[in-house]
Amino acid sequence: MTALAPTAPAADRQELRRTDTASVNRESSTATVSARHGLRHRAAPAPVRRTPAPPGREPAADPGDPTALCCAVAHAATEVLRGVRPLAQLVRSVSPEVYDQLEALARVRSAARDRRGAPPTPQSRSRVRRARVVRVAPEAAEATVIIDDVDRVRAAALRVELHRGRWRVVVLEIG
Repeated sequence: MTALAPTAPAADRQELRRTDTASVNRESSTATVSARHGLRHRAAPAPVRRTPAPPGREPAADPGDPTALCCAVAHAATEVLRGVRPLAQLVRSVSPEVYDQLEALARVRSAARDRRGAPPTPQSRSRVRRARVVRVAPEAAEATVIIDDVDRVRAAALRVELHRGRWRVVVLEIG
């Protein structure tokens, strides 16, 4: 046999809905408890004001997987350091700090090649052997890229962040 719980008369139900001692804070959407009835009352959420995007600007779409950019930048940076690729090709993909760092390093390596009398080594092309990318935040990722260079294997560590809806390398270390 199932027992049914007695229902309260309509007047009592109206009384249950009313808050006697506690007030509901409508500004911050907090919940309060009525001391008399032990009921939990929830405030209405505050209205959310959304500003429309400026004319001509659409919300940024998902920039996609940064793996291809990490591989391309690491590969191109090793070729810049070897002297077979112009640094200007990386200007859109790297931050100004990384660009300046690569420029200084390429200048030093070029001077060392000039002292030895060795030309740049374009005869064999480098290639990406392996890449691993980990998203550390929705707008940032870190990558390691292993590159088969002409006479050695190099490792590169990169950090990419979203900048104006595109991935951009903000840290680059090449070993």
